[in-house]
Amino acid sequence: MSSPKIKLTPISRLFSNLQSELSPIYGESRVGIDNCVNRILAKDVFAKYDNPPFNNSAIDGYALNEDIVKTDKKFSLIEGLVRPGVVSDLVLKKNEGIKILTGAPIPNGTSRIIFKENTKQQDHKIYFDQDDVEENNIRLKGEDFKKGDLLFNEGTQIKITDLATLIGSGNSSVAVSRSLKVGIITTGNELSEKLEKQNNSLIFDTNLVPLKTLLERWGHSLINLGSVGDKLELLKEKIFDNFRLVDVFVTTGGVSTGQEDFVSQFLNSEGQVINWRIAIKPGRPFICAKLGTKYVFGLPGNPVAAFICSLIILRPSLGRLGGEKNWFEPFYFKTKANFKKFKRSGRTEFLRAKLNKVDGSVSIFPFEGSGRLSSLSWSNGVVELDESKQKIEKGDLVNFIPYGSFF
Repeated sequence: MSSPKIKLTPISRLFSNLQSELSPIYGESRVGIDNCVNRILAKDVFAKYDNPPFNNSAIDGYALNEDIVKTDKKFSLIEGLVRPGVVSDLVLKKNEGIKILTGAPIPNGTSRIIFKENTKQQDHKIYFDQDDVEENNIRLKGEDFKKGDLLFNEGTQIKITDLATLIGSGNSSVAVSRSLKVGIITTGNELSEKLEKQNNSLIFDTNLVPLKTLLERWGHSLINLGSVGDKLELLKEKIFDNFRLVDVFVTTGGVSTGQEDFVSQFLNSEGQVINWRIAIKPGRPFICAKLGTKYVFGLPGNPVAAFICSLIILRPSLGRLGGEKNWFEPFYFKTKANFKKFKRSGRTEFLRAKLNKVDGSVSIFPFEGSGRLSSLSWSNGVVELDESKQKIEKGDLVNFIPYGSFF
């Protein structure tokens, strides 16, 4: 007699359930600009100053007060040089010019600035070689943003590319949501945390360090609660003893349906399961549950599955709990498949993939096992095949998600 078929949750329904279930864990602090990358804003950020703060030159060249009715393009050259960081009360008269450097405040009366290489100088006169009518090469005060402009909304995760805008707008610190304290528990009697020669029954714990690194990249704080082996009572003890210390628990391993998969057993018996067993590959055993006031995310034990589930599910979930207003969606683009693939319908697959720098096509790792650690080093992203896909032919367009989208 065949066993009943396990009903799996489509990933779209999982995301819908999590978006409905999860809400920010409130609390905020103020941090300096040098410590704000990857943190989530607790308040809107406004510009305190105009950018640029004054009219300035976009090039090295000559500042000119040009008489528009004059046609011979000849200007009297004033002695001197207008430098950045120096305030000048110089006023250019009609058909006068002066040397100026990039970033220097433009003299009063300047109508435009021309490149030095487009001019000739003779007898204290400047002559045009060509006419750059389309560009005046003047950066106007406030053309980028003005004092009081909204720069970043509450709930935005600050990126390294935002730092220049924050600094240039006069914001030396920002209000951010409190970092989530994420307690990590690893399971499995076979795991060893020591990176030294093992006996034939032990393997290295290859999940903890990558997970720790991801959490820190995402702006969260890691609390390593250690390993509980395959002991249910020790798992309960770790969780309840640290219940007030952490905001959310993340476990690795023990989430399938086996006799010693104690994480799923424990959460099914004492927690409120949001979803368990997802229609994805890799990562089917993933479980998410609420235990009292805390959420527990159970990652598969296989390292590739744990890593993919961290990117695809854990990243947006922790982002929501940490204060992100919008559900995180990674950047992807369509490119041609350099492979053939047959897959089961009704399941979303994330294939370890490498983008070809020559023609832009994408190849997939030739072996699919979730224990193939080298596949992560080999790849630079994943190809997502949604649940409706069954057959991919070489040359078909597929969605490629670079790993950098998650970091």
